[in-house]
Amino acid sequence: MRDQGSAIGDQGHGPATPRKKRTWILVVIGILFVMFCIAVGAIIFTVSYFRDNVQVTRDVSDSGAVDAFAAARAKFPGQQPVVQLIDGHPQVVPQTSRPNAGKPVTSLHVLAFDRNSGEMVRFTLPFWLLRMKSGPIRLSAYSQGWDDRGVSFDIKELEAAGPGIVVDIDREREGRMLIWAE
Repeated sequence: MRDQGSAIGDQGHGPATPRKKRTWILVVIGILFVMFCIAVGAIIFTVSYFRDNVQVTRDVSDSGAVDAFAAARAKFPGQQPVVQLIDGHPQVVPQTSRPNAGKPVTSLHVLAFDRNSGEMVRFTLPFWLLRMKSGPIRLSAYSQGWDDRGVSFDIKELEAAGPGIVVDIDREREGRMLIWAE
């Protein structure tokens, strides 16, 4: 049966359908913009943090470096490091009788001296940041003869050992590095 209308203005398309809005494009652009802002903020925070917490001192004499290491070491008299060089290879040594065992640890400090350039670097890292890392911390130094394996330890091992010396390595020709937890 045929429609009996006048067909004026009827183009045979039926009722007008509204066009779909493409809001998903705006959502994707918005999400990308937010992610970009977070990334830029993270970069600014990281640069700012390292500028505040890394101190590089140039033209340090050997005696000045010895004094700085002695002052840092004096906080933990007679204490052995958690990571020690045994037969030229680093190994984690269990710390059974540490006086500070079980005490809370809030920061990790690094003091490094390069004898060739006369530069000393001091760096502090908050322990909450280390707790965010999944898996063990791996130390390796191919140039030091530690090979590619290096040594690995878990943050929980450092926390269990409490405040104290983590690494103390002195290479006569290259320099010295001391890492301790407070």
